[in-house]
Amino acid sequence: MWCLVVQPSSVVLEIHVPAKAKGQEVLEKACEQIGIRAEMDYFGLKQTTAKGEEFWLNLRNPIERQVLGVQPFRFLLRVKFWVPPHLVLQPTTRHIMYTQMRQELLDGKLETSEEDRECLSPFINEADSALNIEKEKAEYWALKEASMLEGFGEETYCFKNFKVGIGPNGVNIYQPERKGIPYSAIRSASNQRRLFQLVYLDEDHNDKTLEIKCDSNSSASSLYRAVTERHDFYSCDTVRGAVTSQYIRDLKGTIASIFNESTPLGKKYVFDLRLTCREVHDNARRALYTPVEGNSSQSQSKKPNDNETLKRLLRATTCAVCMDQQMDTVFFPCGHVVCCAVCAEKLETCPLCRAEVEDARKVYLPTRELAYEALHTL
Repeated sequence: MWCLVVQPSSVVLEIHVPAKAKGQEVLEKACEQIGIRAEMDYFGLKQTTAKGEEFWLNLRNPIERQVLGVQPFRFLLRVKFWVPPHLVLQPTTRHIMYTQMRQELLDGKLETSEEDRECLSPFINEADSALNIEKEKAEYWALKEASMLEGFGEETYCFKNFKVGIGPNGVNIYQPERKGIPYSAIRSASNQRRLFQLVYLDEDHNDKTLEIKCDSNSSASSLYRAVTERHDFYSCDTVRGAVTSQYIRDLKGTIASIFNESTPLGKKYVFDLRLTCREVHDNARRALYTPVEGNSSQSQSKKPNDNETLKRLLRATTCAVCMDQQMDTVFFPCGHVVCCAVCAEKLETCPLCRAEVEDARKVYLPTRELAYEALHTL
């Protein structure tokens, strides 16, 4: 199967996979080509229909059952789950997020005020003109400023009488009246044909039901999928079994399941979420910063890469908030070490686990001094 994957920068990747391949295989090969290894779960693949509508490809289902037309199939590589830039560990991941954010600003998808544009413009100009490490810093601060915008990271759905945004913090209703529903207040979500229902708790802890009549069955399913997946990704410690195991069958599969309930024939998964935000970040740290032991001959052959490894080590021990000073403060009771003493004084919760900080103490990590010594000896 021949697929074309378009990055936010409009660079096209050519991917070849088996005829019955699933969407996950295409995403993995695309991320491998651009150098994303540990943070692939932030991304997804979109396809544009003949009417110009975009929908997320379900990565757990075969591609041939989801797309129409002839090869090559064209997909868009886009950020599906946005996170604050200090949680992004790979510069390549941060660069793609910056490129997509910049394009959304140009297209008007991300609404900004005059004051917001004045704050963002210097960082974007510097990111477009700077080189190497200065470019990375400019992209980081541009993303940090953009993450404070109201609609940042939201997926917007527009219907006849409703405009709904599904973002990192919850469900935002823009029309007919403005309302915000945090994920912690959501009781249940469901869809039946064109009708989407959301049961949530209001400020008085009473059950309220939001009903939205969508334009089509597929748009109602997309809205239901967006709310459920983002609820689990941003607010849960791990993906619930009810999400990973939910599926539907086609007619052939339904008939076959009468005789054999466990048959995979005609099975179509509803969600493709694999990990939550916390799990992606933890797995990325383990994958990127776990030391690998090797014999002397291997270390000699890999000596040209030692300089890059030490630079990554320096970045790993740099404060995740200001990206300037060394990490030297541990939070209690969670025990995470993520920032310097100056930034720790301004934080009330841990940036990693969101636990309340009861105490912060200074620690001595000799890693940075050793890395500097090693850099000078190379």
